[in-house]
Amino acid sequence: MASQIIFNDLRNEVEATSNDCKLYKQICEETEYDLDQTIKESNLDEIPYINWNYFKESNGKFPELLRIPYNKLAYWTLSSSTTGDPSLIGRDTEDIEVFKNNYKKVFEEFSNMHIIKRLILFAPSLAFMNKMPGEWHGKRGFLFYRDITDIWKNYHIDYLLKFKLVKTVSYIMSHFKKKVFIELDGKLMEKSLKEVESKQIPTLVANSAPLMFQNFKDYYKKHNQGFSMPETFRIQLGGGGWDGIKGRVKLGYKINKAEFMETISDFFNIPYQNIADNYGATEVPIACGGHWSKKYEDFLFHLDKNEAHIVIREIGSLERIKKTNEPGIIEVLTPYGVKSYAGVAVMLDDIVEIVDFNKCSECGREGIVFRITGRMTPDIGKGCSSFTNLYPFK
Repeated sequence: MASQIIFNDLRNEVEATSNDCKLYKQICEETEYDLDQTIKESNLDEIPYINWNYFKESNGKFPELLRIPYNKLAYWTLSSSTTGDPSLIGRDTEDIEVFKNNYKKVFEEFSNMHIIKRLILFAPSLAFMNKMPGEWHGKRGFLFYRDITDIWKNYHIDYLLKFKLVKTVSYIMSHFKKKVFIELDGKLMEKSLKEVESKQIPTLVANSAPLMFQNFKDYYKKHNQGFSMPETFRIQLGGGGWDGIKGRVKLGYKINKAEFMETISDFFNIPYQNIADNYGATEVPIACGGHWSKKYEDFLFHLDKNEAHIVIREIGSLERIKKTNEPGIIEVLTPYGVKSYAGVAVMLDDIVEIVDFNKCSECGREGIVFRITGRMTPDIGKGCSSFTNLYPFK
């Protein structure tokens, strides 16, 4: 059971958002929402929500969702768009710290962050992400993933995606237009994994399920062997990619989750419980850790009802679904981490099933248990136009 505190905080934040944000106030008025009503678990679906596509760059409404002046923004946080149309969310320093702390909790609970000594990331370096261009309405923009990576900045990190300066300069000079080339460093991947194995270093491998899956399969096929990692070795996924598309990476086929688990478990000689997933979205500050379920052959995600709530809506009518194991569109409601923008209630484009409203029967964690079954908007992807040699072990 959630405490009454979050419902009181939700009521206050809905009213404050309406006062601060003209667009949200208009939505409240159009739905004839009573800002003075008491919020309970039973009427969460009555709270006016912002549709995820309001945050899209092409929509042009994202500046209207701010609750604070431009000069109070730390920067825009951007989604890793597969279509070239990112979401842009204006946040101040306080809101950024809230979502970073939410992700820290997931890393600790599901990947034992406090014992990790080394990170191997299927991602560009933090320095590269800090230099990526982008400015909207006079304010700098940074990838949402960049802030999550920043949580680990004081760790020993091997970034496997490398910026290729010579190729980039050569292309610009020959084509008279800008294009960034990034490659996966296969030698670094192999060297890092061998060091972790030989020294039994507590290590976390994280980020891209598509890049992990294909490269680990290719490595095994080429060398006919994997690794025997320590019990402290962890895999942390996040951001989907099961359709074979993540950011600008386009794999070309869908990944079977059960096959992924078996492949990664065998490749590193680790149990399934050492592989965790994470659910979140650029538009909301929540982070939900997920563990593997043999029953569902899927990851089950967990949400503390003292931090946020979700409402699942029917795809056609948008009416609230009050039963378990029925798919619908997820709406996230939280009064925390949304002081700078209208994020108190946001409907995303993921299709979700509630497994249990109160407790996980498999791990015992209290709170909402759910799994992701699809998306309303398919990841069509822009392909790998800026990437070359992402699969060096082929």
